[in-house]
Amino acid sequence: MKGKLAAWACLAALGLLLARSAEAAQAVRDGLALCAGSVIPALFPFLAVSGLLTALDAGASPALGPLARLLGCSRAGARAFLLGLTGSYPVGARTVAQLYRRGGISRREACRLLLFSNNCGPAFILGVAGLGCFGSLRAGVLLWGVHILAALVIALALPRQAAEPPARPALVPALIAAVRDAAGTMVYICGFVVFFLVLLRVMGRVTGLSHPVLSGAVELTQGILALPHTRRGFVWAAGLLGWGGLSVHGQSAAVLSGTDLPMGPYLAAKAAHAAVSVLLAWPVSMCL
Repeated sequence: MKGKLAAWACLAALGLLLARSAEAAQAVRDGLALCAGSVIPALFPFLAVSGLLTALDAGASPALGPLARLLGCSRAGARAFLLGLTGSYPVGARTVAQLYRRGGISRREACRLLLFSNNCGPAFILGVAGLGCFGSLRAGVLLWGVHILAALVIALALPRQAAEPPARPALVPALIAAVRDAAGTMVYICGFVVFFLVLLRVMGRVTGLSHPVLSGAVELTQGILALPHTRRGFVWAAGLLGWGGLSVHGQSAAVLSGTDLPMGPYLAAKAAHAAVSVLLAWPVSMCL
């Protein structure tokens, strides 16, 4: 039954794309321009460097011990959390998957890390949400603070364990693999950005539904930029940043492919992150 419903849904989507081919084509062009102008310049260098750090087990120094103890994970896991906070979606999920594939963390720790380590980064929150939506760097800083605090709340609410890192590989093979994997990941990311932008545009034209929260639940950037510049808009922004959007979840699923890490608990954790962010953002919004 589910297979038949999926087949009918795909046929309906094809018919819709044919009927709205001009809008779909423009959405593809806009999506590709977004990828070339913003997504690739912002993410590709960070994906390559974070992949190299993970491969070499660099950065998992004793200095990460306090954070690892706070999060209840290994130092490698603490590094994944930091990379996820600074690199933006889906760097955290990719780092967790890389650590798990090479035996740096157990499956149990990987599943746990995935629940709070895949987050939005400061470049997007400060630039797009803060300055782009609210015209205020202060608003961006407050949103990033809420985002980090909500991720920590999720982490502290989970059971704890740790793992030891494996031996480090040689530099040159690790560098080649890091750049190669970063390029492949960018293809996934841009593909999902374009796909969900087309879906959002076409469905918006057909249904007339264009509320920023609905848009942001599908594709984060479009929803954030459409929010009102009010306290309520600030709270909605915090919730959307915590959720990430279906486009981000598709990217995360892509970087987790080939592992046995489940998406169900991850999606539940992102919904919880959104809810906690909304609760934290309401009193913080009075500081605007």
